[in-house]
Amino acid sequence: MRENPHLRWHFGIRLLHWLTVIALVAQLAIAFGPMNEPGMAAMNWLPLHMSVGVTILAIIVLRLCWRSFTQPPARHTSRFVRFATAFFHMFLYVIILAVLITGWLGYRPMPFMPPARFFGNLPVPLAPSVDALSARAFAFVHAKLVWIMLGFVGVHILAALVHVVLLRDGVMRSMLFGRAHFASREENAQLAVDDEAGSSRNRP
Repeated sequence: MRENPHLRWHFGIRLLHWLTVIALVAQLAIAFGPMNEPGMAAMNWLPLHMSVGVTILAIIVLRLCWRSFTQPPARHTSRFVRFATAFFHMFLYVIILAVLITGWLGYRPMPFMPPARFFGNLPVPLAPSVDALSARAFAFVHAKLVWIMLGFVGVHILAALVHVVLLRDGVMRSMLFGRAHFASREENAQLAVDDEAGSSRNRP
């Protein structure tokens, strides 16, 4: 059975989505792993932590710009479901960006510490000072926002599992690569509509 390209996200959107997932997993592994050790371990891993954070920021900004020029896959859902989905994803983006920005604002190098560099090459500019909150306060907010972000990521993963196991509507497959071995009920219906429309146009 042929595949309808309108039922999947653009290849670039899918690629940036999974790059975001990989980068976030790596960032969390660093934060809850070696950076959580006592002593100077956190300082040793901080340059890599900041480099991955800058990478995530760049991916998300590129993804949002690309998304603004990309049509979403065709889905036969209610207006409320579309609104709730869009609102949730928007809030997830906001939380991730807030985590990244507060982490940057909370970074203050110790005396005689070399400036942070992007994977050891390009310098990462130091965040401006904010009179209302100290760098320590931003670091505290950063840590709390990480847990909020993890909660939203958990809901996102749970929703994806519901689409795969219960609904079987092809939503998860719209973010995957490669050709599928089977189509969902929604995709079969959409293909039937497209085939009928094509047949009607070709009739004399």
